[in-house]
Amino acid sequence: MEFIDNITTSWIIIFIFTGFLAGYIDSIAGGGGMIQVPVLLYSGIPPVFVLATNKTAGMFGALMATIRYSMSKKVNWRVVFIAIIPCLLASYLGSYLVMYIPQGVIQLAILLSIGIAMIALFKKSKTIKEENITLNNKNIIFSTAPIGFYDGLLGPGTGTYLTISMKKFLKLDFLVSTASTKPLNFATNLGSFLAFFFAAKIIWMVALPMALANVLGSYVGTHYAIKGGEAFIKKVLILVLIAMLLANIAKMLF
Repeated sequence: MEFIDNITTSWIIIFIFTGFLAGYIDSIAGGGGMIQVPVLLYSGIPPVFVLATNKTAGMFGALMATIRYSMSKKVNWRVVFIAIIPCLLASYLGSYLVMYIPQGVIQLAILLSIGIAMIALFKKSKTIKEENITLNNKNIIFSTAPIGFYDGLLGPGTGTYLTISMKKFLKLDFLVSTASTKPLNFATNLGSFLAFFFAAKIIWMVALPMALANVLGSYVGTHYAIKGGEAFIKKVLILVLIAMLLANIAKMLF
């Protein structure tokens, strides 16, 4: 792996800053991979090693976010326990099908998904108190499993879409929705991590410092999410969706 020789100390420092920012954003609104992946690719690391390293760092960040939100009693564990297996199975199906779909169709599907998410986000909704909501298993699965399928099929912004879906269809507030996506993100990242680990695709000299920075960013991000509440999280969600939209348009054009 000759590309490892090109990973200098300067790049490691850049990876650390990138990991912190990704962990911060991902803990609040999802989309951390959107920050980490382009930087890793720009450094000259081959795509499969980029995906492996990104998932490794993101897994540790998601774990920290899960712990922090759980300690603050913001995670709706009933939603998590019911959704986790359907999300994993749907993600596997999406990963299987993506091998047969043309790249251009995938790009258009990503743009469409971003547009739908922005419409849902800007649509006015009443303030919800979680304790007044009756959840049923069918609604939980239908509001999360399709996002799990998206995660395997396309990927970018999965945490963002889960947060918006839980808000709109399960009627959880943004803070509980954000918190409840993190165990699901951790589980899907763990599955990917194990696959990449046994295939020896993880670049540990990059993954470890980036993972530690991701954990620190996640710790700070969850603090501000819990402190700022729904209004703060919604602002970050909007910024993440706009960034995803611009990044994908630029990718299609250039």
